[in-house]
Amino acid sequence: MTDSQGPRANHDDDRVVTQLSIRHNASRAAIAAAVALAGLGTVRTVLLRSRSDAPDPVRGSFRARALRHVSALTVRRLAELTPVSPNTLPFARVVIDRTMRSLAPVLRDTTIEPIVDGAVRGEWVHGPKASRTDAIILYVHGGGFIAGSVLSYRGVTSRLSTATRLPVFAVDYRLAPEHPFPAAPHDVARAYRWLRARYPAKHIVVAGDSAGGYLAADLAITNARNRSAAPAALLLFSPMTDLSLEIAASHEAADQDGIISVPVATAAIAHFTTDRLELRPAPGTSLPPTLIHTSDSELFAADAIALAERLRAAGAVCELEVWPDQMHVFHALPALVPEARTAYRAAARFVSDILDATTRTERLS
Repeated sequence: MTDSQGPRANHDDDRVVTQLSIRHNASRAAIAAAVALAGLGTVRTVLLRSRSDAPDPVRGSFRARALRHVSALTVRRLAELTPVSPNTLPFARVVIDRTMRSLAPVLRDTTIEPIVDGAVRGEWVHGPKASRTDAIILYVHGGGFIAGSVLSYRGVTSRLSTATRLPVFAVDYRLAPEHPFPAAPHDVARAYRWLRARYPAKHIVVAGDSAGGYLAADLAITNARNRSAAPAALLLFSPMTDLSLEIAASHEAADQDGIISVPVATAAIAHFTTDRLELRPAPGTSLPPTLIHTSDSELFAADAIALAERLRAAGAVCELEVWPDQMHVFHALPALVPEARTAYRAAARFVSDILDATTRTERLS
């Protein structure tokens, strides 16, 4: 089956409980994971045609491939030569923030409302087309637990808000090494409870990328374990799954990412925790439907695949999209990578399908 418009749930086949989407030229590991997932039960595998500007239709766009190669020779090598330490982090954070703001500038006519309510800190982001008021998105930014901010991610959150037409609350969680584990997950959980006082759980989508993807998924898994109300859905961009990095390091894409490498990720995570933490959802718990985006050429490709497999094994509905030739969290590169815009539209369709189904159910009850 092919669909140039992206993945859609098959509402006519109740047997389909998981949809695994592999964008063209998925790596051997990704394809092997698809086969493994198919062996777990009823899974629909969807092959999507690329709408990129690549001359070869099974590859990512020329711009995405060129950017990844140039970045691997410059940004990645520079990062590997720079120690990740309390002395270098202040400067690194400034560089990362300014770079992200230039590569993903906030959309014009976006409104920002800073929030400080006790221990809850963050900001409401309303993109120029955020017309819905019945639901919201809680966004947890990435940055390896040591960098990133709600300010640097305004380009991401404004685009996600516009694509989904929903307000986004970006949580300003505490960073390591000043605030190591468990400060960040506590802040994310506190923000979720704060939102729960204002919206029903089934009207809250939890999203995040990279380290933020780990924290977002950890929130949902912890809530399920504690039998707390599950959010409407999980939306994860290039999430980490195993903080020991054993899964990531074993994948053939570990050396292909244009931004991040195993040594840099290891050094960053060490400031957050020395425990071998990983996401392991418990079978039979109430887990939200999940969409995961990753690339076949990024460091955490295997993490995303492993998380999808674990969620499926635990009984969750999970869609996995593997995009070809992209860098880690390519959604943060809309000024350079055409696939970023397509990815936001795919995420919006997923969110809309989930929330519309919730609305129909509520009207019938």
